[in-house]
Amino acid sequence: ITVIQAYAPIEDTEEADKDAFYDQLQDALDDAPHHDLVLLTGDFNAKSTRNQQGYEHVISPNGTATDTSSNSERLVSFCSTNGLVIGNTYFEQKWIYKEMWRSPDGRTFNEVDYVCTSKRWKSTLLDMRTCRGADVGSDHYLLLMKYRLRLRCLPLVQSRPRPFAVEKFKDRRTVDQFQ
Repeated sequence: ITVIQAYAPIEDTEEADKDAFYDQLQDALDDAPHHDLVLLTGDFNAKSTRNQQGYEHVISPNGTATDTSSNSERLVSFCSTNGLVIGNTYFEQKWIYKEMWRSPDGRTFNEVDYVCTSKRWKSTLLDMRTCRGADVGSDHYLLLMKYRLRLRCLPLVQSRPRPFAVEKFKDRRTVDQFQ
């Protein structure tokens, strides 16, 4: 399993900084072994939208936002390019289990934290929801993910025993050494 944790720039950040972030994220994703289960997690400062036209393979219609932002489009495009799905959107939940960020005034809630994984491993995801009772000292709620891995056991490779070097018994010095 390879877990990549990221914190994306906020919406007001310069485009060059956002490009640099996604370039670094691409490098980290490229460094992960291709056979690994990759979990790309973090605060992407993007709202998951219900409008998924053209990106049905990345996001499901269970998002919370009705409009898209630059960060949302970047995240969906990045996931599409790399064959990832945004796991949070595949689970129908009440809004209190989807809202991960609380504004300082306590009136605004948004879904900005995501877990992305490859399409190949999407079926291992069982549930994702926030845990509002956990006191983590942050304006973000704890995101819980349940998944089930069904992995194959690799067969043990039987090694052949090394043959005895019986020709050394003919050497008189070796025989004297062990007597």
